[in-house]
Order: sequence, then structure tokens, then C-alpha cells
Amino acid sequence: MFLGIFVTFLVLMISGGIEITLKSLSISIPEGVGSQFGILIISILLIFLFSRKQIIKFNISKLKIRQLIYPIGLTVLLSILIYLFSMIVGNENHPSATSMSVLQQLIFIVFFASLSEELLFRGFLQNMLEPIRSCGINISNIRLSLPVIISGVLFGIMHFALVSTGASFSLVIQIVVSAMLLGMIAGFFQEKHNNFTFAFIVHMTANLSGLIISIVL
Repeated sequence: MFLGIFVTFLVLMISGGIEITLKSLSISIPEGVGSQFGILIISILLIFLFSRKQIIKFNISKLKIRQLIYPIGLTVLLSILIYLFSMIVGNENHPSATSMSVLQQLIFIVFFASLSEELLFRGFLQNMLEPIRSCGINISNIRLSLPVIISGVLFGIMHFALVSTGASFSLVIQIVVSAMLLGMIAGFFQEKHNNFTFAFIVHMTANLSGLIISIVL
């Protein structure tokens, strides 16, 4: 458990270093792309190496459209509730997201960031925590295992880095809590179906919903 958490934070630190290095070289790329690229490459390597040593089991497979109705619907509902809450408290849009064109947001936020972050937090970390899966909590008829909770909480905590972009602290807290919930939803469906594809689809749906809401409303 501690190894998985330690490696996850190490990946985030290294990826942040990649972002800083690219900026120092005056390479013109959208904000955050360098760190996401680092997360993607390192996560793929970690999953490959740990899978070969049979430390983790990473499964990605096809799924049926009807299987997506519940996870997508739940994620869209969460996105709408988050938007309504932000309207009530009066938080502004995230500055780094609005600096990108719609096409850039589709490529880098909806697809690229969703894939890289899910590979690290669900593909690697949650699978590393599999030995403690028997521990968890029950909410109504839903069981959240400790791996799902830990990967979701750490995913949310990662978003505290948004403070450096100039976002207000209240907005960052809102994003952190929202990311925790999203991470748990992604982790829950990945664990339930033993399929990473669910986690990726949930994350991509959340980012796409946020983009559509920001454009339409």
C-alpha cells in the first residue's frame, strides 16, 4: 500500500519537473500538457513492469453500450450538481481551462488528461492497493473498498496544485472535493467490472460534461 502511494506521488513530482523543464526551454504547449505527458508515459511503464512481475493485475477490455448507461448517467448528474453548486457560491471558471481553445480542451483535457490520470490513479495505484480490497465502507447498498477510497482521495488532493494557476482557494477546494467524488466513481466501476475502460469513460465523461456546460451556459 505504502509503495503504491509513494510511487504515485513520485510520478507526480517527476511529471511536474517535466512541465517546468519544458517551460524553461520556451517550448510552446498548453498549460499542464507537459506534466500530463509525463504521467502518461511513466504510468504505462509502471503498469507494464508491475504487471509482468504479477504485482498488479491490469485489465482493459471491450464493454457493451448498455453497461455505460449507469456510470455515464451518474457522472453527468455529478457534473450538473457541481455546476449548480458553483453558481450558488459564485466561483469563477478555472483560468487554465478557459485559456485553451475548444479543440485543445477536447484533445488535452477530455481525452489526454483523462487517460493519463486514470492510468496512474486507477490503472496503477488502485490495482496496487488490491490486497486491502476487503476493507471498506458500505453506503446504502453500495460498497466502497479502501483501494477505491484511497485512489479517489489522492486523486482529489492532486488538484490542490491548481492554486499555482491563480484560481481562488474556494474554487480549488470545490475542484478537489469534486475530483475525489469523480475518482471514487471511476474506481468503483473499474473494480465492479474489473475493467479499466470504465474508469477512463467516467473520467472522460466528467471532463466532456464540464466543457459542454462551460460552452453552453
